[in-house]
Amino acid sequence: MTSGGVVRGSDLEEGESQGLPVWSRYVGDPILKSNLTRRVDFALFMVEALINDNLVHEAPAIVGCQTPLVLAYKGASQL
Repeated sequence: MTSGGVVRGSDLEEGESQGLPVWSRYVGDPILKSNLTRRVDFALFMVEALINDNLVHEAPAIVGCQTPLVLAYKGASQL
């Protein structure tokens, strides 16, 4: 098992899970501009950070996977 790290969270909101948040190494990444994550999804990401080797020695910034900018990015990448 890997050791955990620091996660730079966004503003948190209540509600049902929308899925694992999107993360970036850079706080200034435009995809993070929505700055909103469900509390339950923040917890989901913290568990992921413990088991995902890609997150070792990282301090990712996160945002909800259903925020407008993330959805727009996903839609544009499917064109």
